[in-house]
Amino acid sequence: MLIGLDFDNTIANYDSVFKEICFQYDLLEDGWQGTKKELKQVILSLPKGEETWMRIQGKVYGEFMHKAELMPGIANFLLHCKIKEIPICVISHKTEFGHFDDKKISLRNEAIKWMGEKNLFNKSYFSLTKDKVFFSSTRKEKVKKISTIGCSHFIDDLVEVFEEPHFPQDTKRILLDTSCQDNNKKLSVFNNWTDINNVLLGKQNLSLVENLVTAITQSLPDYVKAIKGGGNSQIYKISLKSKPYVLKIYPDLLLDPRPRLETEYAALNFLHQRNIRIVPKPEIKNKDFNSGIYSWVEGKEISTVSMGKIKKCILFVNKLKEINDVRFENFNFASEACLSGEALKQQIITRLNNLNKVDDSDKDLNNFINRTFQPLFKTVDQKYFSRWPVSSTDKNLNKKHLILSPSDFGLHNALIDQDNKITFLDFDYFGWDDPVKLTSDFYWHPGMKLRENHRMFWLDSMISIFSGEDPHFEKRLESALPFYALRWILIILNEFLEKEQKRREYARLTQACNWEEVKKSQLIKALDLSSSLKRYIEKN
Repeated sequence: MLIGLDFDNTIANYDSVFKEICFQYDLLEDGWQGTKKELKQVILSLPKGEETWMRIQGKVYGEFMHKAELMPGIANFLLHCKIKEIPICVISHKTEFGHFDDKKISLRNEAIKWMGEKNLFNKSYFSLTKDKVFFSSTRKEKVKKISTIGCSHFIDDLVEVFEEPHFPQDTKRILLDTSCQDNNKKLSVFNNWTDINNVLLGKQNLSLVENLVTAITQSLPDYVKAIKGGGNSQIYKISLKSKPYVLKIYPDLLLDPRPRLETEYAALNFLHQRNIRIVPKPEIKNKDFNSGIYSWVEGKEISTVSMGKIKKCILFVNKLKEINDVRFENFNFASEACLSGEALKQQIITRLNNLNKVDDSDKDLNNFINRTFQPLFKTVDQKYFSRWPVSSTDKNLNKKHLILSPSDFGLHNALIDQDNKITFLDFDYFGWDDPVKLTSDFYWHPGMKLRENHRMFWLDSMISIFSGEDPHFEKRLESALPFYALRWILIILNEFLEKEQKRREYARLTQACNWEEVKKSQLIKALDLSSSLKRYIEKN
């Protein structure tokens, strides 16, 4: 086996660099968002668009090559190849110099330099060597090199490479592209490196994780043990020099673009700097492997809720409010932040539309949506939306009323030790948000099963904390609570979505999962929460 890899947009990711250059030259409107392919279409539509695009490419692949990043998931793939002793090579269609480049910067030299800076030639990480990197001036020449050196597989982001007349018939063609719908049986299409890794080399195992830890820390771990985590990231207990830590491997950014590693690491670092030590301490992060190492927390999951535990949650929220003096720009908005009534409604509608795309043959899901959820949504909208304060009905809440929120906060994401100390976990959704969302999510969260006295005590405490400086907090909460119940009902049903199933399977690693049983269980939970919402509506 010899696996050949393309370079541009297969190993090297230029998405952010292209945007940066286009903004720098005022080729995009402020706030423009989109993919690299969409960006290219915008530039090509301009006068002299073809020439402008070629000039931009020359700058990106040359002068600004150092700003490129590794494609998400490629580091894990290359590490896996090294462990399995599978040789790899890079064959790139790249001219010596960029178009219209007066500086005559060698694109090939810049690519080699970048690969060295990204440790691609570092034997501690990977097995690639400089003599296995080949550049071709034409696509025809590239295909000839693939044939000459005998690649068993070749991975590229351009389908045109595989359509070349003399592409070797015995070389397996693997396309890394999120948009291609090619039905050619000779072509395997993937939209992320994790799936390519799993299909070609097998699923991630403890041996691979041990090597990943060594690559990140430059130290051989005493042991690595998979432990139960959430439904998103892979969680391991590791030991380095007889000291325990937690390793968290976050979801492939091509499957879930939210920067969970950067968000959680920055949040925990910030909290520790503010002397909030009831959260794990961040130790090491590695963006290439999308992994973070954190202090080990002794304790067990919280199986029963008590008023004392609720009070500790309230104390933590109070501390979050007290540190709200940080500059707003220091953190982004929390994942799926809700800053207005209309934004909350739109999130519900978007989630509902996603579920409506599920195969019509799932009669139980369709019956629930049509007979239970839709009538509930209509009732809640008619009865409660008019109560929302006009100051944030259809425009964002004033920044001074936002809070730095863990977002997915509660006793379900916490451990308790033998001294009854509670440590809060999972801050990869952290950011600015309306405290009404934090309050409502805690109130309805299906993982905690709060009793009515717990819920009322929680609401009264949040009103006491936030109403003093936010005169509309209580009124906004009154309107928002039933909408957040609807939102949670749809979150519970995520397991019906193929994308969510893939993310869950990634987190479970090798654990088998009967998705039909999972979906039945989630539907029961959704019905239970719907019943709770109906009782709430009757009382309020």
